[in-house]
Amino acid sequence: MGDENAMRRELEQVDAMIAELRGQARQIREEVGNREDGPVDPGDTALLISSAEEQEALIEVLEDRRGKLRERLGMGTQG
Repeated sequence: MGDENAMRRELEQVDAMIAELRGQARQIREEVGNREDGPVDPGDTALLISSAEEQEALIEVLEDRRGKLRERLGMGTQG
């Protein structure tokens, strides 16, 4: 039962991290898309896009981990 509780806690943490990273990636992409202050440095834009892509890559890793935890807990992989 201790292992199951630990996995449930980890699942909650993974879910929270996914939600936080999704919000950060969305905010970064909105910042890039809503630039109204005239011409911007292409390097800055590339850095922001790269940052959003890194966030999204982390999300994929965490979603994989979440799926594995859910399987081990008998919850299926969706959610």
